[in-house]
Amino acid sequence: MPPVEESKAVEASIELEHSIGFSGVPGCLFYHPGGEHFVFAAGGTVVIQSFLDPHDQHFLSGHDGPITCMCMSKSGRYFASGQNGENSDVLVWDFESKKMLYRLSEHDHGVKCISFSDDELLLCTVGVDSDKKMIIWDLSNGYIVCNQKSNPQPTNCVTWGGMVKDVKRRDTDKYLLVTSGAKTSVLWELDPYLGDLHAEQIHTTGRGEQVRENTIVEFSGDKETIFCGTTSGDFGLINVRLKKLMKTVRACRLGILSLLTWPEGVICGGGDGTITTFDTKLIDRQECKLDGPVVAMSFSPDKAELVAGTSTGFVYRVRLEGLQTLLVCENHYAPVKCVAFAPESSDKFATASEDNTIKIWDSGDYTVITTATVKDAGAPTCLVFSLDMLISGWEDGKIRAHDVDSGSPLWLIDNAHRGGVTALALSHNQRFILTGGKEGEVRVWELRSRELVSHLKEHTLPVRSIALYEDNFHAISCSRDRSFLCWDLRSERKITSHQQRMGGINGVALSKDQTVVLTVGQERRVTSWDLRDQNPTNVRDLSPNLDDEAMTIALSNDGTLFATAGTSMLVKLWDFSTLELLAVGKGHSGLVNELKFSPDDRQIVSVGDDGNIFVWNCYV
Repeated sequence: MPPVEESKAVEASIELEHSIGFSGVPGCLFYHPGGEHFVFAAGGTVVIQSFLDPHDQHFLSGHDGPITCMCMSKSGRYFASGQNGENSDVLVWDFESKKMLYRLSEHDHGVKCISFSDDELLLCTVGVDSDKKMIIWDLSNGYIVCNQKSNPQPTNCVTWGGMVKDVKRRDTDKYLLVTSGAKTSVLWELDPYLGDLHAEQIHTTGRGEQVRENTIVEFSGDKETIFCGTTSGDFGLINVRLKKLMKTVRACRLGILSLLTWPEGVICGGGDGTITTFDTKLIDRQECKLDGPVVAMSFSPDKAELVAGTSTGFVYRVRLEGLQTLLVCENHYAPVKCVAFAPESSDKFATASEDNTIKIWDSGDYTVITTATVKDAGAPTCLVFSLDMLISGWEDGKIRAHDVDSGSPLWLIDNAHRGGVTALALSHNQRFILTGGKEGEVRVWELRSRELVSHLKEHTLPVRSIALYEDNFHAISCSRDRSFLCWDLRSERKITSHQQRMGGINGVALSKDQTVVLTVGQERRVTSWDLRDQNPTNVRDLSPNLDDEAMTIALSNDGTLFATAGTSMLVKLWDFSTLELLAVGKGHSGLVNELKFSPDDRQIVSVGDDGNIFVWNCYV
């Protein structure tokens, strides 16, 4: 084969344009003191987004796993984020430069909670139960001030309370902070010059032993009182001077997940979806209800409103006068499994998630146009988007169709595949669909009558992907049995069979001239096949050390590029003719399940187990 001329090589790049995804992790949503942006965790990425312009986003990437905790300094100058796993690091970010200042690598197994001191000079990080470390960091140099065994065990939350006061309630040069968790809270006094950290238990006896588990802790404005939210839905008041629990106040059902203090009282976010305001006498005054448990709240600079996030992926702005709510954005809150564009339409796309919803998104402002909800069906496995309906396959073996405009169910095919539907393709004339099943069968269904037209059984393991020819008479199916087959749908027979040397095939793509097939899978390579030849024509490793198993492959509509993604959590863009890697996109923090090119080839949309939907601009 003659060498490819440099001048004819395709040059392309991808850029992360937008992230759709709020993780719903407690405490991981902040209203920036600048007043124009809010900051949140989306999988393993910290996202800074404008309230006014959905396209104004900045992405802070550095984690290789989902973020488990976040905090913002008082002025909004710094952010910190922690994660679990092998690389359980805490990353400190600068808001102005949008760059990482420090990577703090001292915890093992995971980071549970973190907090900045009020003067922004120190950072406290607390590890998970198996880590048992509580570390104070100096933000001027990233060094450790002191290291202590965390207390209580487990510790769920930590916050600073200014400076320790003397008997005349004047500030000393020692810092005060509190940790809280199972059954109790602990006050700590820190001497930053000597690195001494002294702990003192909060007394809960005298008014009955407190056996609640604390979920969140906050100081009052004068630092004289500590408010502790609990899993039982009440909050306790602790007197700092006496180090004693004084009283408890009932707030909500299903636990307090977020709590704010301000001069006019206390605001509680509940597991029952309520936001309740209490006055200075701790009498509840107002209440509103959001969609899902309220896991995070943060004040605006003027404290006229707050931003609130729920575990079901909704973010709201809430006016404190009257508790009027405004929906900022909505997201999937569970792994996203599928993505699809409608033919010839790049202005919207659809996704399906394990949260049992299918959503249609506007590509212009990334708002949700339509939501379809499916109950008791397991997880979605595949999705196609026609002009008037969404067709999806599910783990319960059923094929469902929903109306594009209303999201209401149109029809379903019961028992389409025993064990679950695993692949789905819509014919170009939109008259029939091809489906693959867990037991290796490929079936053809007529759309108008929903009747079974053909049953093709050659694969011995689950069918992972199906590609249809332009003539609607031939199709390619690939399976975890290491083979991909070419079918003649009119005669209902297999035309050709190709087998990979090692491992199953996860995805297949068919070239524009319909003579070349690309496959990816457990072999961790991308392989090019000519249907007239039994052996591969070209093979390329997905990564130098063969640690990247691609779960999905998508071909651009003009046939010059293709994209892959999978276990490496990277979106990779390739030249179709040479199999040369052109660009790599980093953003996901979990397995990437599927990606698709928009019909105009200007964007790629990828979805993953981290619950994120990433929209990438593709430049050629």
